[in-house]
Amino acid sequence: MFQEIPVNEENIFAFRVTGKLTHADYQAFLPTLEGLIEQQGRISLLIEFDGFRGWDLEAMRDDFEFGMAHRDAFERFAMVGENRWQRWMAAMAKPFVDGEVRYFERNDIQAAWDWLQEPGDATQSETLPDPGPFHHILMATDFSVGAERAARRAMELAGCYSARLTFLQVVEDLVFYDEAYDPIIPDRLELDEQMQDIAKQRMAKLLQEIAAGTKVRSEVQFGMPRHAILSYSVAQDVDLIVVGRHGHGGISRLPGSTASSLVNSASCEVLTVPLV
Repeated sequence: MFQEIPVNEENIFAFRVTGKLTHADYQAFLPTLEGLIEQQGRISLLIEFDGFRGWDLEAMRDDFEFGMAHRDAFERFAMVGENRWQRWMAAMAKPFVDGEVRYFERNDIQAAWDWLQEPGDATQSETLPDPGPFHHILMATDFSVGAERAARRAMELAGCYSARLTFLQVVEDLVFYDEAYDPIIPDRLELDEQMQDIAKQRMAKLLQEIAAGTKVRSEVQFGMPRHAILSYSVAQDVDLIVVGRHGHGGISRLPGSTASSLVNSASCEVLTVPLV
């Protein structure tokens, strides 16, 4: 399926692709993309593959026909993938897109955003400026006790700086295996909807418990937490990411794959709040 990644830049748009794409997925997605092109003219686009398992035959035809009809619609096209065949797919797309096309590995997603946003003057002054106030704080939660403590710290900082505050929960895909270690794929759409509903319910409960009466935005997205959080933080001009550590898993582990990746890879400041 296609999932939009909200972006603050006027002419940059991003989508995350998961699972196996079908004709129905394209029927839902392509009118949105065509509308953006009609409204904005040439656009820059980021497609992030996360657990992507290819297309069915009709979906491949949809993709090809759309590309041929809109080959001049893209200024820059960044494809962020996770294996060799997706790199090959990006190379095959270049002759069919008049703009620039580049492939980036998942761990280089920050480079993909930098390329799309094209910072003007890359030179650095000898004296670094003092850090300014925070304008947009992102609290990444897994609903653990550690994450709740971090959420309270994020609210405190948002109040001190009069900053926007967003709570983000990233729902990871679940893969089950049979006795032969083959993946068991349940009804993907039904499972996604159930997981999303559960996450939204828990997010509503969290906001009611600790943020009642305050202006806090909440988001629930699918994907790998480390990549989804980084993508969201860049797309939404976040200048501080707050995460908990020593929770039950996911984003709360430090050292741990997601939290340590945020600390090492994020372009903004990252605050890890210990559970003490």
